[in-house]
Amino acid sequence: MKLPKAEILILFAFLVCMALWATSKCSQRRADSVHRVREIEGSDSEERPAKRDTVVVQSAPKTPVIQPRETSAPPPVTQSPPTALLTPQPGAAPKRPTLSNQTSTPIPPPSTAGSTLFVTIDGLKVRKEPGLKGETLAELKLYEPVTFLNKKTDWTQEISLGYEKVTDHWVKVRTQSGKEGWVFGAGVHYYKMKRQGVLEDKKPAEDPKKKKNK
Repeated sequence: MKLPKAEILILFAFLVCMALWATSKCSQRRADSVHRVREIEGSDSEERPAKRDTVVVQSAPKTPVIQPRETSAPPPVTQSPPTALLTPQPGAAPKRPTLSNQTSTPIPPPSTAGSTLFVTIDGLKVRKEPGLKGETLAELKLYEPVTFLNKKTDWTQEISLGYEKVTDHWVKVRTQSGKEGWVFGAGVHYYKMKRQGVLEDKKPAEDPKKKKNK
């Protein structure tokens, strides 16, 4: 059954109106939703600070540039030329050259010279061998100087001096007359002094009348 043309036109117009109405309705809903979104964004923008349009990129911290300090160069060290070796004159003892980095120190006397000791016991005996059994070479007086020959025994001996007993080494000395021998270490000292505790042999004084008779 065919519809008349008038009905077809009415139906077509109705469909067009429905399409326009639906389109306008959708547009209205879309506009309302966009308006609501804008209102929400506007309220958020009032509460929050305004956003920056551009992103700020933080630059890396600058490393401090250390400029080299200008140090004054030390003054050039002038090296003194080595001391020339002088040719010793005939008969003169050669002298050792003094280096610049060495301080002049007094040269100690040779060990053969020894040091001076003084007798502290009157009648101290000089023996050929260390010990009381050694042969007597000389007898020294109080305060008499002798030369210490830098030799002593490894062992010690205890000797009674009369009022006390003393333990000491035997030392080798040279007398003023040139004799070399051993003396008890307690009987000599670096200073002039008289040792205490020594029993001295006192000879009885002779009667002057007996001397005249003689």
